Amino acid sequence: MTDPVTDIRPAPPKRRWGLFLPAAALLLLVAVYTVYWFTIAGELREGVEAFAARRDNGLVVSWDDLAITGYPYRIEADFTAPGASAPDAPEEWAWHGEGAAFALLPYNLRHVIVNLEGEQTFSYRDVTASAPARNEARATAAKAWGSYVDVADAPFGRIAIDIEELDARHRRGATGLNDRLTAERLQFHTRAAIDEANGLINGSYDVAIQADGVVLESEEKILALGPNIKQIVAQARLRDLPQTPHVSAIELLREWQRTGGVLSISELIVKWGPLDLAAHGEFKLDARRRLEGQFDAKITGFETLLDAMVRDGLVKEREANVALAGLVLVSQFQGKKTNEVRIPVMMREGLLYLGPLAVARLEPLY
Repeated sequence: MTDPVTDIRPAPPKRRWGLFLPAAALLLLVAVYTVYWFTIAGELREGVEAFAARRDNGLVVSWDDLAITGYPYRIEADFTAPGASAPDAPEEWAWHGEGAAFALLPYNLRHVIVNLEGEQTFSYRDVTASAPARNEARATAAKAWGSYVDVADAPFGRIAIDIEELDARHRRGATGLNDRLTAERLQFHTRAAIDEANGLINGSYDVAIQADGVVLESEEKILALGPNIKQIVAQARLRDLPQTPHVSAIELLREWQRTGGVLSISELIVKWGPLDLAAHGEFKLDARRRLEGQFDAKITGFETLLDAMVRDGLVKEREANVALAGLVLVSQFQGKKTNEVRIPVMMREGLLYLGPLAVARLEPLY
C-alpha cells in the first residue's frame, strides 16, 4: 500500500477584515472631512470678499492680506492690516488694526471668535465741536478677545468682549488735549432679552459691563473723583432698540430716542476715588440729547465725597453741610449705617443732582 501524502504547505493567510474595515472607514471619514473643511474655507473667503465688495449700509472694509488657516481643528481667517470705516456716517468713523483673526469651529458655524493683534487705531469726527475736528484713539492690549454667537429668530446674537491690560491714548482734535486710559480688565456682554417663558422680547437686549483697575490721565483735571477707578459694574436692559441695521452710533441713538428707548439698570456699582455707590434706576435721552432719568442710590462715605466736591468747587460748603446733615438723619431713621446715605441721583434739564445738590452739567451726547 502507498502511504498517504501529507500537505506541509502553509495555510493561506486569513483576511483580517476586522482591522481593514475600521482603517478604511477612518480614511474615508478624514477624506470627507477634508473636503468639507476646504469647501467651507473657500466659501468663507468668497463670502468675506463679496461682503467687502457690497459695502453694506455704507460700511467699507479692507485688508492687505487674507489667509484661511486652522486645518483641521478650526477655520480661521487671518487678516493683515484690516480696516473698516463709515465715511457717510455723521461721525465718519474709521478703524485700522495691525492684525485680526476670525475663527469658526467646523462643527458650529454660528459661533465666531475674534482676536485683535497689535495696535488698534480708531478715529472719528467730533460732532459736538463747534468747528469740524477729528478725534483719534490708539490702543494696545495684552489680550483683546471677542465672541459672537448667532441666535435663531433674534435680530442680533450674543456678544462677549474681554480685554486685558489695556493702554489707550486719545487725542481731541478740537482742543489738542490728550487723554490716556489704562485698565486691568474690561468685559462686555450682551444678548437678546427673553421673558419667563424663554421667548424673545422684541427690541430689548440685556447688557453686562465690568471694568477693573482703570486709571484716567488727562490734561484737564478730573474734579472731585480723581483718576483712579477701582471698579464699575452694571447690569442693564436696553428697551425699544431699533431693529434696523446701523453702522453709525449717532444714527442708532437718534432712532432709539425717537422710539422712546429706555436703559433700565438693575445693578450699578461704582468705586471711583471717594465715590462708593450702589444704585438702580433708568434713563433715556431728552429732546436736547442729554441723559434724563433717576436712580435710587446708596453711597458709602458720603462725607468724604462731599469734602472732595467742596474742595474742587463743585458745591458750596454751606450747601454741602446742610445736605449731609439731612441725608444722614434720614438714613438713620431708615436704620442704615452711619457712614451710608440713601440718596436720589437725578439727571434733569441738563444737570446731574446728588439729592438736592446740582454737581455737574450734562452735555448733549451728539
